[in-house]
Amino acid sequence: MTSVTLNVKISSELKEKIRLYAEEKQETLGSVTEELLTKALKIILEEDSAIEESEVDNQHTEEKRVPPLSDNEIKALRKLLKKKK
Repeated sequence: MTSVTLNVKISSELKEKIRLYAEEKQETLGSVTEELLTKALKIILEEDSAIEESEVDNQHTEEKRVPPLSDNEIKALRKLLKKKK
């Protein structure tokens, strides 16, 4: 595995928490950050791939999740609804 550098801006509070965690484990900040990112990504990928029964219709096809509407989209819908009245 090749190591690369990843520059990420995070809050100073989060960096301090990670630094303390690394200190407790007697590891480097980089190795602990990589470990935490790997664990978080694994959890997210497992959640995305998990299909709940409520997400499957009677034909056993997976429902696609649709992101909620943005404020601008809601505003545009309201304008359209007002025009139809």
